[in-house]
Amino acid sequence: MRKRIFALVMALAMLMTMSAVAAQADGEYTPGTYSATASGMGGDVTVTMTFTADSIEAVQIVGDNETPGVGTLAIDQMPQQILDAQSADVDGVTSATVTSSAVRTAAQLCIDQARGIDESEVTLIYAPGTYEGVAQGRNGEIKVAVTLSDSAIEKVEIVEHMETDGVSDVAIAQIPEDIVNQQSLAVDAISGATLSSKGIMMATEKALLNAGADVTALKANRQPSVPGELIEKTADVIVVGGGGAGISASIAAATEGASVILIEKGEMLGGNTLYSGGAWNAADPELQGKEPTQPGMLDTLRGYLEKDEAEYGDFGPTLAALKEEITEYLAGDTTYMFDSVNLHVIQCYEGGRRQDLDGNWYNGDYNLIRNLCEKSLETIKWTKNWGIQWTDKIQFVYGSLWARGHSNTDYLGSAYFKHGKPYAESLGVDIMLTTAGKELIVEDGRVVGVRAEMKDGTPVVLHANGGVVMATGGYGGSIELVKEYNNYWPELPDEITTNNSPNITGDGIFMCRDIGANLVGMQFVQLMALSHPVTNGSTGMGGTPDLTLYVNKEGKRFVNETAARDVVAAAAFAQTDGMFYSIDDVNSVNKTQEEIDGWLAQGYIWKADTLEELAEMINIDPTALKETVETYNSYVKNGVDLDFHKASMSRVIETGPFYATPHKPNIHHTMGGVQINVNAEVIDTDGNVIPGLYAAGEVTGGIHAGNRLGGNAVADALTYGRIAGTNAANNK
Repeated sequence: MRKRIFALVMALAMLMTMSAVAAQADGEYTPGTYSATASGMGGDVTVTMTFTADSIEAVQIVGDNETPGVGTLAIDQMPQQILDAQSADVDGVTSATVTSSAVRTAAQLCIDQARGIDESEVTLIYAPGTYEGVAQGRNGEIKVAVTLSDSAIEKVEIVEHMETDGVSDVAIAQIPEDIVNQQSLAVDAISGATLSSKGIMMATEKALLNAGADVTALKANRQPSVPGELIEKTADVIVVGGGGAGISASIAAATEGASVILIEKGEMLGGNTLYSGGAWNAADPELQGKEPTQPGMLDTLRGYLEKDEAEYGDFGPTLAALKEEITEYLAGDTTYMFDSVNLHVIQCYEGGRRQDLDGNWYNGDYNLIRNLCEKSLETIKWTKNWGIQWTDKIQFVYGSLWARGHSNTDYLGSAYFKHGKPYAESLGVDIMLTTAGKELIVEDGRVVGVRAEMKDGTPVVLHANGGVVMATGGYGGSIELVKEYNNYWPELPDEITTNNSPNITGDGIFMCRDIGANLVGMQFVQLMALSHPVTNGSTGMGGTPDLTLYVNKEGKRFVNETAARDVVAAAAFAQTDGMFYSIDDVNSVNKTQEEIDGWLAQGYIWKADTLEELAEMINIDPTALKETVETYNSYVKNGVDLDFHKASMSRVIETGPFYATPHKPNIHHTMGGVQINVNAEVIDTDGNVIPGLYAAGEVTGGIHAGNRLGGNAVADALTYGRIAGTNAANNK
């Protein structure tokens, strides 16, 4: 029976044990060193404090997973604040609210230990009523109402929020329920919705503070997990990982009539696909034929006519065919945009061909690329069966090299799960959340199942009649693994962050490796130059690279905005402080006013009526910024970018209000992983198929070589997920 902790600050003095009173007869504290831990933004924050009988003598704070340059500021600055105040009641660091709160909580727990107060034995009462608290979430303020009886937290209700639908849904539903069920503030954040989770927790904490509750005691009441008995199941297909590739594989297998079990490590489906904008590359002549050709596109196409097929190896015949297509197009009506599967194939090759730091060149596998580009559009059409709707517009995705990005009408990666999850369940797919794959089961050289473990430690054994599909993503959620395998970036900054789900830690790659799968391209990592230095996500106005321009801290343009992602990231590293700003006007904004207002309130972006005012807000020389924008606008009007040869320039930037968003590169996508063939079958180190094992999505390597085109991740995950699921289902 769970222990309930009640709170009323006035009662604390009555709760000291007799031994503690005796120990403190000659001073406030029992001399010694004490440690305590609280949940920060990225993980646990541990405070260690040394006491004499009368004072706090030393404070040490450790929080290895807190955001560099944000949470680490609190870790660096708060020890001295605590020492100066001789108290845990200190200001902390404004830009690191969650980390600061964790430090204060852990410090107070240390102080209570030194005073002889055992928080786990505290039994207090509440002042009945309903109290409100407000804190910052991912997109804006979250308001929470907490209802108390005299002996319990009865209800936690989220009254207002601006969090992203699909991404924050589980946090909004689960965190309040966990707080009530556990009668505790020491509940786990939802992986993948950390900012929303922390915002709910902070708002609840403030409501409880308004009620006079002892939040330190509530944070100390962490309920232990109790493993259950072994769960054992059998299905035709087992899918490991519930991101884009996993949901696609599950639906494809179930559509073939197979029974399917999908396990997902996190509390919700989505993986990295969930955080994406959902853009999906596919050559689509029907839609391209309705889009006006943008300035810069014709020059880019003419450039392909000068390229030598002999230098393209396996891709040479495709380049020759592309030249014929371009020649025919240029001889006719060029009013509307050109695209073809051949152009997509060649740009995948060019965008991915990279040299590692040892001087070795790597290309994408021709057959895998051709298969992806040919089947991408038909897979988009297949998802309409899920209930996904698509716009009739083509967009230029950041790093895509060409405008072929398709958007669902939700304009979010969450659409694939908003529609895909209920569709999969309607087909009979058994979805097991908080269940992580641990080991592949092999019998007579064939993969026949998976050993897994639930979050609470419950063991799971799943048997597969047909096959196992590995769809666990890459290893970009582990900065340590990225640095270990990196052999592409000359030097990754010590403070590099990641915008990956924390669940994306290479699990499936290593499960496959352990049974002999061949790994390819593990040394290549893609950085997202457009990540926000505070949120680590792609917070911004949504201006696609053909609509916006990037300027450094000197107000100067420094790169072709439509270049490959690694090119933009490398250029960003060369700028002052390794950061830059995207500049947009009102015509390139595609966010809701609610989102914009939330970001403005949190200082994530800046807005001004004139460029001069905007420049002053971000400490840029107004004259330099204005000259840069005017020069860029002249290139748009003349159809030629004389500085950086931008592939497409859709619109001038001249209509206020204007917006500036800061950016700094972080880890976005890992190129390497398990080798597969066009059937999504996993290949071993001898070049042979591993029977019964399939893989799709970022867990695989070989398609994108050293750099992935923007918009290709979703295309890859769902296209090869469909292939993997279909083949696994038909293998039983």
